[in-house]
Amino acid sequence: MSSGSVVSVGAGGVKSPLLYYLAAAGVGKIKIIDFDRVELSNLNRQILYTTNDIGRYKAEVAAEKLRMLNPDITIKFCTERVTNENIDSMLGNFDVLLEGGDGPDQRLMVNQFAVDNQCPMVHVSAQYAYGYVFTMINKEDPCLNCAFPDLPASRKGPVPVWGPATGIAGVIGANEVLKILLGKGELARGYLMSCSNFQNDYYRLPIPKDPHCPSCGAGK
Repeated sequence: MSSGSVVSVGAGGVKSPLLYYLAAAGVGKIKIIDFDRVELSNLNRQILYTTNDIGRYKAEVAAEKLRMLNPDITIKFCTERVTNENIDSMLGNFDVLLEGGDGPDQRLMVNQFAVDNQCPMVHVSAQYAYGYVFTMINKEDPCLNCAFPDLPASRKGPVPVWGPATGIAGVIGANEVLKILLGKGELARGYLMSCSNFQNDYYRLPIPKDPHCPSCGAGK
């Protein structure tokens, strides 16, 4: 585990518990990328932060908290936005990529990087009282665009979320990352793991690989 490396685009609701468990498990190198600052409205679900952190960069605070948890691993942070110009230097040379971004365009850009570079990627998200997780290991797997073909049209603007849903999704996502690094267990490849936190239901929703997907289709 200590030789594993993970880069996370984002350090918000689902990433807070996810990153905490990765650091606690002893993942050797973690990079946190987030240009946003902590706000009071974040604190119902972004459990790495407190009222004392309001106004500070999330990436900086997250790195600080995780170093206190496990000082024996390497944790770096970046407060720049990922762009087409810097994405190679920001995300390259990591074992696992935690997909994220501040909107659908950036998320699809990160997804495209993972597809093009055959980098194992874990998607973790939450909205309303639902959590979602899936994993893409290589070009045989469906990508983010296959899973959410309406992403650019449907995911703009804030979405209400039940705080515990982000925690449950984050823990499931951490479990996926650790299984990738250890080479053990079944991964959520080719299906979306969905948890409904009001009904206590867990589903496996198949994700068909779209041969015409603009991100990972046959023409790419």
